[in-house]
Amino acid sequence: MPWDEKEWPFPSCSECSRKTPRHSRNGSPRVGSVYPPSNGFFVVNNCFYVLALLGCLCFLQAKDSQSSWNQLRGPDGSGVALNSRPPLKIDPAEAAWKQEVPAGLSSPVLAGERIFFTGLEDGRLVTVALDKKTGKRLWSRPAPKVPLEKTHEANGPATPTPWADDDHVFTFFGSYGLLCYDHDGKELWKKPIPSCKSLYGSSTSPIGYEDLLILVLDDDNNLPGSRVSRSRILAVRKADGETAWETPRPFQRSGWSTPIIWKHGEEKELVVLGNGRLCGYALPSGEEKWHVTGFSRETISMPLAGAGMVFASASKRGGAPDLNPDPQPFWDAVIRFDANGDKKLQRQEMTGHFTFPFRPELPLGHPGYGMPLPKDPRQRARRLDGMFHWMDKNKDGSWSEKEFISNLTVGQGKPLLVAVRPGGKGDVTDSHLAWTLSRNVPEIPSPTFYRDRIYLICNGGVLAAADAANGKLLYRERLGGLGQYSASPVVANDHLYLCSEEGLVTVVKTGDELQIVHQRELGERVFVTPALDASTLYLRGEKHLWAFRQKK
Repeated sequence: MPWDEKEWPFPSCSECSRKTPRHSRNGSPRVGSVYPPSNGFFVVNNCFYVLALLGCLCFLQAKDSQSSWNQLRGPDGSGVALNSRPPLKIDPAEAAWKQEVPAGLSSPVLAGERIFFTGLEDGRLVTVALDKKTGKRLWSRPAPKVPLEKTHEANGPATPTPWADDDHVFTFFGSYGLLCYDHDGKELWKKPIPSCKSLYGSSTSPIGYEDLLILVLDDDNNLPGSRVSRSRILAVRKADGETAWETPRPFQRSGWSTPIIWKHGEEKELVVLGNGRLCGYALPSGEEKWHVTGFSRETISMPLAGAGMVFASASKRGGAPDLNPDPQPFWDAVIRFDANGDKKLQRQEMTGHFTFPFRPELPLGHPGYGMPLPKDPRQRARRLDGMFHWMDKNKDGSWSEKEFISNLTVGQGKPLLVAVRPGGKGDVTDSHLAWTLSRNVPEIPSPTFYRDRIYLICNGGVLAAADAANGKLLYRERLGGLGQYSASPVVANDHLYLCSEEGLVTVVKTGDELQIVHQRELGERVFVTPALDASTLYLRGEKHLWAFRQKK
């Protein structure tokens, strides 16, 4: 169609093969072999030291699992909490607590005994802190009052997720810029940043690297007097917000992904998914090293690292997850408006919420369902006239099923998930791709890597698992929950936790086959990725933040 819309401190089993020398076949760490000593003294002392060491490691593991979910999607943006043991049964009646929250689409992050997130409250952009144990609201700080950026109906002005460390929380609003607070809510610095022009509005989140805070500012605005984009990567000092460096991205336009730090060998790279391409930048300099092309401009999900590679994905423009999607659901969405029952669609039957469907798996009226139409009746009618006549190829005054399907084009570009090997320079599209996949590629949720598998959740509740070594699909099945999925899956205790926009929470056992362990309606809509600590799943709904805690 012409109207497309746009663990240990050692390598963990989420980062390497399960059969490495440091891991047993089931993916658990190998501490080493224990041999019977010949001296009883050494037996006692060795046991003492082993117990002491294990006690320290358990403490460190617990501390890590509690404090490391300090950014969007947790440790390194992976969505995986290795030592977390939240409940497998998510029952609203058994929540440890729930707290009313303002409107917003930022995910909760954890640092110390606090939870941080952002919102829009009484017309002001705010950063909020809750007590992690009780859910009590500790403080709320408004950003400087500024005009709010224009966003898509499915987005909002409080979407970027904060980044936190042991002492600070850093917040980004596309309407204002960066703010830094201590954990008690004292403002330490602020940095206004000109708003980016964006198709949907801002959603990228800041991440930390050593003493820097890094932010991707992809922009549809051009540099003054130029035809190249104002897009750039901005690195500021955490201590005072002063600019450390900037890297131009002159050929990038608006994007919505959050970058990651890819650690491979002795190197660390900043990996950024943007409009049409994936780029790797040297750290700490910010110099571009390599890039991969072939993506659509629907670059929303985060890259992720695992098995020695980095993965990135984008659906077709318009959200289609497959290269050749089934056309039947699109026709079914259209023909429901057949008022006279002749199994054809005439112009006068395009009434009510009718529009051309981009995502027929979503409810009619959902802001992402179809082609946006003007609210003004006359403009709307003209747009519908053009739509109808374009598809009515034989000019008989109606759409038939055959005519519609034969002329249907779903989205631009192709859905694409890539696996990139390290070590490349320049354009590595032809040289360093281990494999690609063009089926079940999500539009908004990020893929999740865990124990040699990549999990992908798409609209309509279609969950797929792929072999991370070669991209082969292991399964592709429906969870039973329809509608849109915006929250990325998270992993804890060998289980996936998935949330649909309609509020269906599904717990799935990880593995080569789909095994649904639990499903429950939350009772409110869910748009954002949950957070995890040692025993708790923190789930932000449309109106409340919920804590589901494993009972002792």
